[in-house]
Amino acid sequence: MKLLIPFLLAALVRVLAAPPGDAPAAQTPDHQAAEWVLRLGGSVTLLGHSQPISDLADLPRGDFQIEGINLVGTLVEPKELEKVKDLHHLRELFLPGPMWDPYSGSKLDANDAFDHLAHLTQLEKLHFSTHFLSNINVQDKGLARLTALTNVQELRLAQTQVKGPSLAAFVNLRYLDLSETPFGDAGIQSLTRMAKLSKLYLRNTLVTDAGLKALADLASLTELDLYGLRITDGGLAHLKNLTALRKLNLLGSDATDAGLEALGGMQQLEELNLYRSQITNAGLERLKMLPHLKSLDLRYTRVTGAGIQMLVRALPGCHIAHVGPASIAAPRAATDAKMNVADWVRAMGGRITVCDGGIREISLAATAVTDAQLEKLARLADLKELNLNATEISDAGLKHLSGLTGLRELSLNNTTVSGTGVAQLASLQSLRRLSLAYTLIRGRDLASLHELPALEELDVAGAAINNSGLEFLAKLPNIRSLNLSYTDVTDAGLGHLKELSKLEHLDLTGADIGDRGLDELASLTGLRRLGLNYSRFTVKGLKSLEALKDLTALDLVRTRVNDAALEGLAGLSKLVRLDLDYTEVTDHGLAYLKSLPLIELRLDSAGITDTGIEQLKNMPTLRILNLYHTLVTETGYKALKQSLPGCDIVWDRDSSLPNRRGS
Repeated sequence: MKLLIPFLLAALVRVLAAPPGDAPAAQTPDHQAAEWVLRLGGSVTLLGHSQPISDLADLPRGDFQIEGINLVGTLVEPKELEKVKDLHHLRELFLPGPMWDPYSGSKLDANDAFDHLAHLTQLEKLHFSTHFLSNINVQDKGLARLTALTNVQELRLAQTQVKGPSLAAFVNLRYLDLSETPFGDAGIQSLTRMAKLSKLYLRNTLVTDAGLKALADLASLTELDLYGLRITDGGLAHLKNLTALRKLNLLGSDATDAGLEALGGMQQLEELNLYRSQITNAGLERLKMLPHLKSLDLRYTRVTGAGIQMLVRALPGCHIAHVGPASIAAPRAATDAKMNVADWVRAMGGRITVCDGGIREISLAATAVTDAQLEKLARLADLKELNLNATEISDAGLKHLSGLTGLRELSLNNTTVSGTGVAQLASLQSLRRLSLAYTLIRGRDLASLHELPALEELDVAGAAINNSGLEFLAKLPNIRSLNLSYTDVTDAGLGHLKELSKLEHLDLTGADIGDRGLDELASLTGLRRLGLNYSRFTVKGLKSLEALKDLTALDLVRTRVNDAALEGLAGLSKLVRLDLDYTEVTDHGLAYLKSLPLIELRLDSAGITDTGIEQLKNMPTLRILNLYHTLVTETGYKALKQSLPGCDIVWDRDSSLPNRRGS
């Protein structure tokens, strides 16, 4: 201690001897705020300096003005913002999101703390960082305290609780991020006067098609993020005048090829995200007209590999992201423009049928044929049948078929054809059979089929056909065969089928059909074949089918049919095929079937034992009988085989084992 005394005395003498002008001056609000920020671990940017300061030792000793503050990552409370209220040169303020919700379940409401920022009239940027929780408790009532800050150009409000009404005052905004907020159509009206707005992020908000109308006149927009919004073509139409856009994110939207027309004027577009939208090859024609595209996301759309190849050629400088099935088959030597149609079809791996020197049938099913290549068929006016199942053909290719005026059968199953493509078939006046199973058509698309007066057979299995779509089918009086399996049709829609007086074959497998639906079918007395597999009707409902006296084939797989139900079928005297696989039918029920002229009877997994063999012996017309997974023994099988030598019986001794029955 004695050793320190001389040093302390010397320091005291220096202080006392210092001239009055060297005394420490009182700290300015900027100096006080700077020290506070730096001690918290934040950084400041001073007027006239380009680099931020994060260390106290780097602060100037003289006066300075703070231009920017970054508190992201620090532990600060909203009430402490009082320390910045007098920073009249502050232009940028970056605040941590967690300061408004410090922990899960917090009930803190500190929106009144925005009063401390209300006089920072030079403020141009106000950002809230992301939060480890789902939201930040910054609300409109907090932002409403900042209405005097009309110089603000950037607001980052992602994850906040802002709904929008408080934003109207910020008319000079150039950047606005409202991602992951409850911002919706009401709030978006507050943006209409933001003529300078250049970048707008509405990711995962509540904005709908109707709300997008508020953006129609924001001509300065260069970036627009609509990620996760279920925008349809109607919403995209409101964006058509945003011709300055360079980046547009429509990930997850319901945009279709028709909606892309709204992008036609966006000639400056460089980045476009259409991930998981409804775009097909037909829409690529519009994308080809965007010359400055550098990045395009078409993953999980309905665009095929062939479409991507075409687009790559049209936009060689564009990076295109796409996920699709492996190529079906490489077209073998099918690129020679001089090759005749027959040789070209064979080279593609397809098949042709020639009659009287002309091509009558062509199958390119499961080949790598593209939309553009269908032009090779455009002049085959005498072609009768064309099969394009399981190809990458889309609406874009169907325009080449309009000249096939002699075509009678067209199969487009498992393609990306939609209603737009079907409408292009109107010139095929001789078309009698049209297969559109597992395509992209919807109920409303069936309206265009009235242009095909000769149509007799229609297959739309697995398509999104609903009850309203059946209204259009009622206008096709010549329909004889209709496949509606695995569609969205229910009982309520079946009444429309009463108009189809010529209907002979109807398949409703997998549709939601109950007793009410079967009652509607009772009026279709011309039906010969009916498929009701996987339906929920009861024994009571099945009685309605007693009116269908001309039925020759009935499929009832995995339904509630039991022995009592078979009693009602005994009167169907023309029935030659009956499928009762996986039903509750037992030996007792077979007695009701012996009077029928059955040629084919299927009883897989039904409750049939050797007792039922005696009933089956009395069905001499049987030619096909399925007893797989039944309880019939080998003895019973041999006895039945001896009685029905001309019948092909499906049976296996081990199929009756408990671990196999019902599989």
